[in-house]
Amino acid sequence: MDAERWRRARTLFEQLAERPATEWEERLVAACPDDDGVREEALALLRADADSTEPTGLADVAPALVSGLAGEYVEQAGPDHAGLRLGPFRLAREIGRGGMGAVWLAERVDGGFDQHVAIKLIRGGWDGQDAARRFHAERQILATLQHPNIAHLVDGGVSADGKPWLALEFIDGEELREWCDRRALGVESRLRLMITVCAAVSHAHQHLVVHRDLKPSNILVGRDGIVKLLDFGIAKLIDAPGNDESTATRVFTPEYAAPEQVQGGPVTTAVDVYALGLLLHELLTGRRLQGRADDPAGARVPTRPSSLVVRDDDDGEAARIAARRESTPRRLRRRLQGDLDAIIMKALRPEPQMRYASVAALVADLQRHLDDKPVHAHRGGWRYRAGRFARRHRWALAASAAAVLALAGGLGAALWQAREARVQRDTAQEALAFMTSLFRNADPGERGRANLGARDLLDEGARGIRHALAGNDDVRVRLLLSIASAYIDLDLPDPAEPLLDEADAIAARSGDPLLAGEALQLRCALLVQRDRTDACAPLLARAEAALDPGDPEQAGMIAQGIYLGARDLLHHNRHDEIVANSRRALTLLDRAPARRELRAELHDTLAFSLVRLDRAAEAEALLRPLVAELASAGDAPRALAEAQDTLAGALFAQGHNEEGLRLREDSLRTLESLYGPDHPVLADNLINLGIAHYRAGQLERAEELLERAARVARAKGDTQASALLAALASLGTVEFQRGAEADARSHLDESIALAMQLQRPLDAGRALRWRGIVGFVQGRAAEARADFEQSLALLSPLHPPEHVTILHTRMLMLALQFASAGPGARAPGDCEEAGDLARRFVAAAGADDPDARIAQALERLCSAEADEAEAVWVGLSAALPADDYRQRLVERLAAPWTPPPDRSAL
Repeated sequence: MDAERWRRARTLFEQLAERPATEWEERLVAACPDDDGVREEALALLRADADSTEPTGLADVAPALVSGLAGEYVEQAGPDHAGLRLGPFRLAREIGRGGMGAVWLAERVDGGFDQHVAIKLIRGGWDGQDAARRFHAERQILATLQHPNIAHLVDGGVSADGKPWLALEFIDGEELREWCDRRALGVESRLRLMITVCAAVSHAHQHLVVHRDLKPSNILVGRDGIVKLLDFGIAKLIDAPGNDESTATRVFTPEYAAPEQVQGGPVTTAVDVYALGLLLHELLTGRRLQGRADDPAGARVPTRPSSLVVRDDDDGEAARIAARRESTPRRLRRRLQGDLDAIIMKALRPEPQMRYASVAALVADLQRHLDDKPVHAHRGGWRYRAGRFARRHRWALAASAAAVLALAGGLGAALWQAREARVQRDTAQEALAFMTSLFRNADPGERGRANLGARDLLDEGARGIRHALAGNDDVRVRLLLSIASAYIDLDLPDPAEPLLDEADAIAARSGDPLLAGEALQLRCALLVQRDRTDACAPLLARAEAALDPGDPEQAGMIAQGIYLGARDLLHHNRHDEIVANSRRALTLLDRAPARRELRAELHDTLAFSLVRLDRAAEAEALLRPLVAELASAGDAPRALAEAQDTLAGALFAQGHNEEGLRLREDSLRTLESLYGPDHPVLADNLINLGIAHYRAGQLERAEELLERAARVARAKGDTQASALLAALASLGTVEFQRGAEADARSHLDESIALAMQLQRPLDAGRALRWRGIVGFVQGRAAEARADFEQSLALLSPLHPPEHVTILHTRMLMLALQFASAGPGARAPGDCEEAGDLARRFVAAAGADDPDARIAQALERLCSAEADEAEAVWVGLSAALPADDYRQRLVERLAAPWTPPPDRSAL
């Protein structure tokens, strides 16, 4: 076997040595499908290692660790602990080994709830005071680290035979490196994932914890696409007493250890910076850095990563590595040259003081690279910095509005359409002059101006375009559409409108269906922002009629129109049509695969309607892979936030409230980081999160979020009328639940008036029903009856007769009739209607539904004698939560039969 194949076999052995033997063959085939000899050699090494009977007492191992054999002790397979009970958990199977412990999958068996955890046990050869001390330290460390990307501590204790154990969050996932390769993620996506890993490590450092054993097997990606950092088994508390390691055992992995770890130097945060540099090197190049920290001096001098990815191998490994990064060897080399070479080389400096001063500094350079800013690791001159400035401003608005991206795309399309070389040259010169002028004005170095924001730069462009490119309609119309689109992305329809007017006229003269379609769709998007969705349909129909679904680009535009049209269908509760149209649009997008973000938006729209059609499980199945894909790519944060919010709705509909609430919090944080705390884009997410907290019984938090949503929406006036309507209606509901009936009525009044103005029968019907409930408990029977009747008139055409909303409204009307008439004055058909409603309500919502209980109580009151009515009331009141608004309803309902009992006696 030649040297290169031997290195591959050794690498496979090192990757699998800590894995259970049952996984070896499957993982070897997956990692090395094309070389039987390498697999057989690696398997032979693994079996020889497992069959060794060399003892592994801690005292015997320590000298070897110090001399460079750290982490490579050999141990016989431990005892089979399957079925062992530890606290509330029962061990199921061993899933790995690391540090001093074997790790077992375990399940909770105390009957509280279903839960799987990873339990770490001390292995036999490591028993003793030092191992117990380390377990105690790990438990102390994990208890201090609360971060979404760090596997958290669940429980811990001591077994019957005196050995400590830790129960940790179980991550059902795969190593970060394998996860990225299997999805063929590009360099940008890998960098964003690496920033996430670094953020978790930086969080640990802020809590004075150094991990000391960062390696691929300690970084997993779960099925939900979330990265998790594992195994703080040998982590160090920087300021902990008794941390003099001159005599302590050093346990680490040589392939990922910093030089000072092996040489016995002080362990600082620089150790983790070095390990992160190694991980970044491997994640981008697909190759492990040659040599080890315990090799002779000079054997581990890193080469520039860009030079490794074009290295020719007999078996074409370079091409395979590049393909797993959506690239070719030459393109990958160009991508890594410069900044990324410099960043990795700085993180891997042998001298700790020459590395990045902190993980945060490493993250800052990675982010600067992604933002096309000069990185601190690269000591380039003026040409380098000027180049980064040009790149940065070419994409300057991408993060907030994609404006300059659209400008660049419009410019490129205009040049492509130029028919003659002379026209193309002249067009290029005019457009380039316009763009250069625009970016020169944006440069803070020009005339001492401050940095321009997205709105400022767009305003500059809109003013300039009126005097630029006269007579060159090809470029002018595309720049007009691009700037108008960017204004709309920033939720600024007013400055977009005059640009669209001019673009419409040019597009109509051009006879180009794509150009005309884009102008019409942007006009529709502007109308949607102004809550005039009904005016969209004819525009979209005109655009689609002129487009050819057989052409990939035009098929993508038709799909975009279908997505825009869903907004109007949504306002009219036409979810069946949304489902059918969204599926058609997704089929069209099969011909336009480049439109990934539109595909995500259509999946999100489809899933939302599936939830509304009581098909939440289908929606969840559709959204989980979408959320994982968007999270891993990292380049469409708004689409990710929207998908997380819709997935949360699907989970709430199925009773998975804890995960749903977490997803909605994550979604809001993402949007706040993109737009700030008061942007109108946040309104819908604030409303959804407020409703989620309301359903969780957290009324104060719900009211706070909904008041903020109303404030944000109100500040934008007509452009956020829909959001304001939803915020006011939800806020009124929460205030009523809290007992603030006057405030609730005021907000419901405003929401009803707005819904009528916007011609939203569904929203108006729901708000009227709630205002009727408020009137019911306030004793305003006539007003309540009018609200219920109007609500039913608006909602009946929108829902089938057996829909819970319809049954609930009918039940409220009947309850009001019972409360108003009293026991002796009911209409002849009231009791028959009560029985029919009770049966239908139970069938639709279940016997335990609180409103179904009220319907059943109405039926029982019909046949109850005077002395039995009180028992019906007491039983119903006891079945409802004490602070539920329905208690007030039931008090009004039962009053004619019997005075309410002393609530404190219940």
